[in-house]
Amino acid sequence: MSLELKNISRSFDNSVRETLKDISLTVEDGEFVCIVGPSGCGKSTLLNIVAGLDHPSSGEIYINGKVITGAGADRVMMFQEHALYPWLNVIDNVKFGMKLAGVPKEEQDRRAEQYLKMVRLWEFRDYRIHEISGGMKQRTALARALCLNSPILLMDEPFSALDKQTTNKLRADLEQIWEETKKTILFVTHSVEEAVFLASRIVILSDNPGCIKDIYTVDLPRPRQIDSPEFLAARHKILSSVEREVEKLAKEEYDH
Repeated sequence: MSLELKNISRSFDNSVRETLKDISLTVEDGEFVCIVGPSGCGKSTLLNIVAGLDHPSSGEIYINGKVITGAGADRVMMFQEHALYPWLNVIDNVKFGMKLAGVPKEEQDRRAEQYLKMVRLWEFRDYRIHEISGGMKQRTALARALCLNSPILLMDEPFSALDKQTTNKLRADLEQIWEETKKTILFVTHSVEEAVFLASRIVILSDNPGCIKDIYTVDLPRPRQIDSPEFLAARHKILSSVEREVEKLAKEEYDH
């Protein structure tokens, strides 16, 4: 399912500058696109607009050529915080969104088993949320998002609060799940390494206001090896571009 952003801008009443300006981007069906950039450049705001949780000041978003004006079943959002319900066990958390969507119970059971097995949590399905680790909580949240069968998955720094070892494992898990499900993924991250590991393309946002500075195609074989010369070269190239934006922002703030 193709996703197209046309001239998206966003400004807030309490700010003298636009948060986002003239963002135009097409994400093809089944593509994995990562968005990186300096803190405060509007990455999460852009994702919220695509999700329908916020609205652009100007511009339009299209899915398969049709304008969208709010949230819809064709998109599901996964946040940095897992937002699981502590009074429910793992499988009931996974089923929660399906219940709200009116999915029949038999189908809820089938999908919950399918995706909990995919994220390797089936054995933990009856555990309470406080009984599982941070990484397992994020895998539970991922299974819950996948169960809604939305063709577009939006992810806002879902692994940033986790330790390095857990993050590396979840990145590999997500890559495998993406290859199995063929979902279109738009993924916000502050980690250039994470973006190079996961993305088909990487969008770099500049700041003041947030706009697209560069788009890199990551033409590396999968699964990617983070210590390979090719991976390190791509990481260095993109990191240099992001760091220039951070330095420019710092200079502008100092000059003012």
